[in-house]
Parts: sequence; structure tokens; C-alpha cells
Amino acid sequence: MITLYVGSTTGYSGKSLVSMGLGHRLKQDGLRVGFFKPMGILPIKIDDILTDKDAWFIYRLFDLKDPLADICPVVVTQELIYKGYLKEVKGLLGKIVKSYQRLSEDKDILVVGGSGSIYTGSVLGIPGYQVIQRLNAKVLIVVKYEGEYIVDYILQAKKDLKDRFLGAVLNKVTHEYRHGVDEYIVPFLKRKGVDILGILPHDSILGSITVEELSDILGGKVLCCHDKLDNLVEHFLIGAMQVDRAIEYFRKTKKNAVIVGGDRADIQLSAIESGTECLVLSGEMYPSEIIIARAEQRGVPIIVVRDDTYTVAKKVEKLSIRLRLRDKAKVSHGIEQVIKNVNFPLLYEKLGIKIG
Repeated sequence: MITLYVGSTTGYSGKSLVSMGLGHRLKQDGLRVGFFKPMGILPIKIDDILTDKDAWFIYRLFDLKDPLADICPVVVTQELIYKGYLKEVKGLLGKIVKSYQRLSEDKDILVVGGSGSIYTGSVLGIPGYQVIQRLNAKVLIVVKYEGEYIVDYILQAKKDLKDRFLGAVLNKVTHEYRHGVDEYIVPFLKRKGVDILGILPHDSILGSITVEELSDILGGKVLCCHDKLDNLVEHFLIGAMQVDRAIEYFRKTKKNAVIVGGDRADIQLSAIESGTECLVLSGEMYPSEIIIARAEQRGVPIIVVRDDTYTVAKKVEKLSIRLRLRDKAKVSHGIEQVIKNVNFPLLYEKLGIKIG
């Protein structure tokens, strides 16, 4: 049985996306695939079982039948973190190993999803690199590409993981970075003994959020166009300029949501006329009937939220960093991107997998 650990050097790098894509392709190729998340950081209760949101999502996506309690044996809560600060928490690694052994029984390969970085979990005595060692796993590192400095992180991971290190997948590589990645980064890492097993381009669809998800996260109330709540928002704009510049500003960016004070009817109307995906009105101030009527005509949902404009802007800034795959259309698109851009023949060779 093969154990493939999907880790990273930082959080929010795209590990869940890559895990889903790998698992889908492995199943397509006829392998018995399981999924395991030793430590989860997004607690959720399912039928009185505490598990991790991402693990639960992937569990259902792969249509797994394993005991849910084994899929994510350690779920990090605030209480557990405090306990880790006050005294040594014992038994967590043993709990992880027992769940792993049960999940491994009828599988050809177990995809293991890391949390945070390969160093995360040290407070609880279960850093990722130690879990990797105990599970005798091979490791694929997913790196969000933000510039040349990520090369240092990859080389350090290779040094720390030694012969368990398979290579790296570069994620969210924007168009302006792609030439430098192909011409300099990949050849340099190859000379250092690091294989780049995939390059996933930056994809605005994967970073998008539906109007309904946005409303839920902001705790807002939708006033109109409830049939347009599946509209995808890729960018957030702040409506704080003079009205004569507003329409030009809004039209430059497609698939946007405009955050504006509830008292700025002029900017609200400009956003509606420019074709925004939705309006987010701050300060719990409701628009006039004229604004609502025009939004209905143009198919633009209006969300009213309690927070002020600055607070809403800070919330969506954090949201853009840690958006998670939940929408089925985004998941399917993401899986396609992984299958298209990962070098599966090389990955299979490194793992010793033979198909057919």
C-alpha cells in the first residue's frame, strides 16, 4: 500500500485542491483510493462526530465508506490548543497511527492531506514531518507561487524530508511569472535534484465565491434577485470615489462585487449600471426603492451588512486568502486543472505505480 502525503511549506497553498485532483485521477486509473487527514483545523460535527470541514467534503466527494472518525482523528480546537500550551498532550500520534492502519487495510493508495505546513502541529507534538515519518509516506509539496523566494522553501523541504520527498507542484502561477518559472526556476530546481511535477496556472474561477456564500460569510441580508445568488464574484471593489469616475472604475474589472456605504445612492446606481455581480451595502443602511427596482431590472443582488465599509473590506481581504472549494462547479473545474497540469506518468514512476 502506497502512502502519498500532500503537504506544503505554508498554509492555504492548494493542498485540498491537489488532493482532490490526484484522488480523482487515481480512481480513474482503477486504484482503490482512500483519503486521510491526520490533523484538521476546521472543526465540524457530523452525527456527533467531530471532524474537519475539508476532510468531510473530500470524504463525500470520493464516496468513501470508511468510519468517519478515522478520516480525521485529531481535530484542533481552541481547547486543545490551550491544553498544548499548558502541558504536553500525549497520545495524539498513536491515535493518528491507529486510524491510518484501519484506513490502509483495503486500499492501493492512501492520499494524506496535510494541514498548514509540514511543520504545523508542533505545539501538540505532531508536526507534519513527524507524522510523515511514522506513516512511512512519500511527500508531494504544493507551493503557492509568489516569487523566486519560494525556491528556498522547496530546497529546505527537500533537505528536511530527504528520500521521502518526491517533488513539488507550483500552484497559482500567474501569467507574468510563467516565463521566469519555465526558463529559470524549473531548470534550476532540476539541477538541485527537485522535480516539478506540475504547474497550475492562476485561475480566477477557483478564487471566486458565489453571492450566496458571500452573504452567509458576511452575515448579510439579501434584498432582491434571489435567483441570482449563484453569480460568481472574482474581485471586490470599494465604492469610495467621485461618481463621475465610478462607472469607468467598475467596468474595468469583470465579475466584481462593489462594497459601498448604504448612504451612497449615486455610487450604488453606478455599480448597478456597470454590470456588477452584486452590491454589498455597509452600515446596515437600506437603499431606496428606486435603487432596489433598478437592481431587480438589471439582475443585481443587493446584500445589506451591519459592518462598516472598512471592516467589510478587511473581511473580504482575508476571505480571498483562504477561500475553500465548496461549490460543485468550482470543484469540477479545479480537478480538471490538476489532471491537465500534473505530470502523472512521472508521479506514478516515482511512486512505483504501474497502470495496465
